[in-house]
Amino acid sequence: MTAPAAGTECPPRRYAHTSVQLFRFSAVSWNAHRIHYDAAFAASEGFPDTVVQSTLHGETLSRNALEWAGPGARLESVAWRNVATAVAGEQLIWAATVSSVEGARVRLDARILKADGSECVTGTVEVTLAG
Repeated sequence: MTAPAAGTECPPRRYAHTSVQLFRFSAVSWNAHRIHYDAAFAASEGFPDTVVQSTLHGETLSRNALEWAGPGARLESVAWRNVATAVAGEQLIWAATVSSVEGARVRLDARILKADGSECVTGTVEVTLAG
């Protein structure tokens, strides 16, 4: 991939996390909080289904940025802030805008949006494009 210009919009990526994915991510990340894998417990805490982990949002920001950047791209940094809760089965959209380019290093202003367009997660991802 050639370095894009600042202001370039990345193609959005639509997805939904499954309850099985949330359970497995809890296991591999040693996150034992029941709201992430027990729907009945999550309901008792006021959630409509199992809750997407903060760190899974970070992984999603990173993975989609790397897929956008193409083969051989390298993750340099990721930072994010959760601004709303997402649950299993909820339709989400990864979106990003190139905010700066320095040589092969690209900074994205990334976000995860809910189906209604409201922000669930905001953050930045920096990648270095392959030569």
